[in-house]
Amino acid sequence: MDNLINKISEIESAASSVMDRLSQQKSDFAAEIKKQTADFDAQLEDETENELSRLRSQMEADIKEKLAKQKRDSEHELALLNDAYQSDHAALAAKLFAQMTKE
Repeated sequence: MDNLINKISEIESAASSVMDRLSQQKSDFAAEIKKQTADFDAQLEDETENELSRLRSQMEADIKEKLAKQKRDSEHELALLNDAYQSDHAALAAKLFAQMTKE
């Protein structure tokens, strides 16, 4: 009988030891998952920030290029208008004067 009680006590002790080990492994696994999640979140945040920065730079370059083109086009149009005025201003002034005095 004592032998049976000792065996049951040993089994209970072994089961308790196994449960304690499993509880520790569960805690370790949960901590590892939490660390991996935090690492993944940090990596994703860095990648997202890098992509946003790249897109922002690309958009700024595109805007600068479009503004430069618009400025060149405006300067060209202004030069054409200025040339037209310089070549025809006397005729335009005479025509305008004639229309104003006609009334």
